[in-house]
Formats: sequence, structure tokens, C-alpha cells
Amino acid sequence: MSVLIKNLKEAIIGESNAKRKYELYAEKAKEEQLPEISHLFKAISSAEAIHIKNHIKALSILTNTKINFEAFVKLNEELLRNNIQDTKSNLRDAIKGETYETKLMYKEFVKNAVKEENEVVELSFMLARKAEKVHANLFKKCLKRLEKNQKFDTQKIFVCQICGNVEFEEAPLICPLCDHSQNFYKEI
Repeated sequence: MSVLIKNLKEAIIGESNAKRKYELYAEKAKEEQLPEISHLFKAISSAEAIHIKNHIKALSILTNTKINFEAFVKLNEELLRNNIQDTKSNLRDAIKGETYETKLMYKEFVKNAVKEENEVVELSFMLARKAEKVHANLFKKCLKRLEKNQKFDTQKIFVCQICGNVEFEEAPLICPLCDHSQNFYKEI
């Protein structure tokens, strides 16, 4: 199996687990009367879905086949549910996961795509890596506010449907990660 196929499948599985985990973390935050944090987890979960879509498209182009997502992505719902903790711990876990993807996983995957001279796969990994860095920083800011018992304001959250970038209050005219226009942002 080509290294890029292996990398894409690993990324799709990882993003699928993160997406579902963040949905569960959103439920927990809501239970703990933290609706703004719940909203952030939901928004970033939707961003992970964009990464999944992009990676599946890249895998389909790379292999010249239609990809059956269910064939290789098997989520362990029980394990995911059993690992839910309080919202502070869930934020720490999210930061750890996003940081791993940014600093290690996607960094290596981008290098592999460059080495293999595959621009489609490289773009998919590069966009995800940039967005994951934003996600990690948003989770860090959120955790700091929570640890300091600071009030959270209700804010609109917008997600770029091309790269998964997350912005508050209004979508930028041009996405700072993928250069697409404001029209590609969706309010979550």
C-alpha cells in the first residue's frame, strides 16, 4: 500500500474519531451548563467533517476509485463514551489531539505528499494542518477562561466549508487559511 494511501486512511480514521468525540464533548459541556463551550465543540466537530470529506476526495483521486468510508472507518462508540470526562479534561484532551495532528501527524503526512509529488494529497493535509492549529488555539483560550472562571459570551461561530477554519462573530472576507471568499463560510 502506498504511503499516501496509508496516511490518508489514518487521517480519515483520526478525524472521524475526533469528530465523534467532539460531539460527545459538546453534550457533556451542555450538561455542565457550559453552552458556549458546547457550541465550540460542535463547530470544531463540523470542521473535522470537512477534513474527512477532503481526505476522502483526495483518496478517491489518488486511487481512482469510489471510496467506501464504512469499509475502513469503525468507530468504537463505547470506548469514546467511556473516555468522556469533565469539560476541563475534555478540553485538555482536545488540545492534546489537535496539537499532535499539527506538530507531528500532518507535518509528516505533508512531507510524504511533497516527496511523492502529489499536490492534491498535499493540499488536503496542509489545509487540515492549518485548521487544526487554529482549533488547538481556540481550545486553549477556552480552557484558560474556564480555569479562571471567566464568563463566556454567546458568540456566532463560522466554519469555512473548504478548510475547516473556525472564526467568531463574523466570517472574514477571505479565509486566512485557504484564501476562499466569505461565501464559503457557514454559521454553525
